Amino acid sequence: MVDSELDLVFNLQCLQKRSARKRFRRSILDEWPECGYCGRPKPSTLDHVVPRAKGGKTTKNNLIGACGACNLEKSDFPWFEWFRGQIYWTPEREDKILSWINQPEFEPPSPVFVNWMEPGALLLPSAA
Repeated sequence: MVDSELDLVFNLQCLQKRSARKRFRRSILDEWPECGYCGRPKPSTLDHVVPRAKGGKTTKNNLIGACGACNLEKSDFPWFEWFRGQIYWTPEREDKILSWINQPEFEPPSPVFVNWMEPGALLLPSAA
């Protein structure tokens, strides 16, 4: 059940594709206050660590905050090889990216199934 009118509004916003995309993007950029590669503050793009062209998925653990320059230059190169060749490479940034991409993926809880044949499972009005 819904506890308040605000819950209804929240659920309505979450169901809208545009709003969900913005929240998803913001949740990643909040975790990356600087470019994951060069360290510039406030990255403006999300980079697929494993490029989509190479089979990478658009999942939270495959996206990092990156400045436009790094995202464009990396293109669809393997991130590890490309990043190691940059003058701004540091082991700390590499470790941060590795721990980010190796974090377990969020799996929503499995739905609870109801045995619809069980008496009382469906709340139907009684025949009077």
